[in-house]
Amino acid sequence: MAEDEKRQDGQGDERPRPQFGELAPPGWTWHPPQDADRLDTARHSPAASEPEPAAPPPPAYDRPAPDRSVPPQLRAAGPRWNLTFTILLLVGGFFGMTYSIGTLQALPAAMELLHSTQHLGPFTRDPSVGGLITGGSIAMAAIWAVSLGLTIWLLVQKRLSFYVPLIAGVVALITLFVIVGIVLATDPVLLDFYGGVAPATPAPSVPTSST
Repeated sequence: MAEDEKRQDGQGDERPRPQFGELAPPGWTWHPPQDADRLDTARHSPAASEPEPAAPPPPAYDRPAPDRSVPPQLRAAGPRWNLTFTILLLVGGFFGMTYSIGTLQALPAAMELLHSTQHLGPFTRDPSVGGLITGGSIAMAAIWAVSLGLTIWLLVQKRLSFYVPLIAGVVALITLFVIVGIVLATDPVLLDFYGGVAPATPAPSVPTSST
């Protein structure tokens, strides 16, 4: 009786325990289910189904401020007539530049002609006239070249550009009058003539009678 009670309690049974599959019927094999390693994608996570919140807009102080250094009328694209009018002004400025340079180069000859036609005596050219004429010619060409470069830059930027040749023409005209006045001021005879002072004429010789 004591041995039977020990067997019922699982104690004193010295027989080896059966291994996995030893007590299976003949020909039976175990196969794992096909869906054991597959994730269950049929169920959706509530967190994944919810849309992601939109990013908040950047603060106002991070946004670049508009450029107020350039006037609005210059930032806007130029009208269609701006290109045509600007080209006409540049061409006219080029011919005006060549005429101004020709006028300066011919100024000494014109002063000499005034001396001969107005009977002002022989013309004596001041040594500074050559430098004034050369500097004036370079100034005329430089004004037109600067206006051309600035006008092309404004056209590339699609801004108003017609006013640049106009301003350059006014500056060139003022420069021309200033240089001509300085050259004429080197001849005091012409200054007296245009100032209303008559040049001194030699007194006619009176023949004397011989006794």
